[in-house]
Amino acid sequence: MISGLVVSSMDRRIGALLALSVLFLTALILLFPADSPAIDFDQVVAAAFDQAIGEVQISESDISSLTISEQELLPRFPEVEGSNLEKREFRLPADFEGQANLVFIAFRRPQQAEVETWLPFAKELVESHRGLRFYQLPTISILGGMARYFINEGMRRGIPEQKAREVTITLYLEKEPFLQALDIPDEDSIHILLVGKEGRIHWRAEGSMTESSAAGLERAVARRLESASRRASYELADFSLGAPGGFE
Repeated sequence: MISGLVVSSMDRRIGALLALSVLFLTALILLFPADSPAIDFDQVVAAAFDQAIGEVQISESDISSLTISEQELLPRFPEVEGSNLEKREFRLPADFEGQANLVFIAFRRPQQAEVETWLPFAKELVESHRGLRFYQLPTISILGGMARYFINEGMRRGIPEQKAREVTITLYLEKEPFLQALDIPDEDSIHILLVGKEGRIHWRAEGSMTESSAAGLERAVARRLESASRRASYELADFSLGAPGGFE
């Protein structure tokens, strides 16, 4: 897990920043004796490295206050299967269709009231940000086929809008490992996650929407989509440079 995060973060920007840091440190070593009391070289090295890493953290994730080691402990969305209310099967997170995916996880029917506080804003964000999608995931313990049928049919009748049925994916699963994987301590309120195409969780909130959580979500969406667009541009440039007849 550690190597995966480091490799994904080591792009051109961090390479350039670290190169500049090395040049700066070399100049300091030449100008000052190693035992000079005026400069703590260990602190200088640590500060230079932290600054270089910090640039990547801010651009790659909304959780910019965390260190790289802390980010490595953040959960990824676990692999689960479910069907939407139009009877289409999904394997998540692979079948999330956005570069950024806003996911509402609810455990009890009354919690739909909390979800409703978010939906108008979520729809506005989807309309204004290409690459963003949102999904509702009612999460229910494993049940037999007949019980699932009655629950699904009841939800279909209660949601007349086709688009809403398409983004409502019911999960029937063992809750405990699912909750542990997402670091969700209990089922007392809904949980809202912003999941990247790669399955990494870039932002999270709990409960009804507030001004603060809405502002945080908007910032996180903008950063995630900007980062995805920038990475796509890098990959396109790398492909062009490596293609036959490309630039030497």
